[in-house]
Amino acid sequence: METVLHCDCGFEVHADDEAELVARVQRHALEAHGMRFSPQEVLQLAFRAELGGATWQQRLGNETRDDAS
Repeated sequence: METVLHCDCGFEVHADDEAELVARVQRHALEAHGMRFSPQEVLQLAFRAELGGATWQQRLGNETRDDAS
């Protein structure tokens, strides 16, 4: 089943499996926003988005931005 995550900047990540989702979210977050996500954070984002439909930066943005290196 395809998973779609929406970024606040308007970018959408579409993926058919977990590994693809993690790679695409990590790449976009780093290249577009200078943010680093662990694989666990990406999967948490996907889970939270399914529950509430929020974008990844709305859900974890403040927590992750503070920890990004």
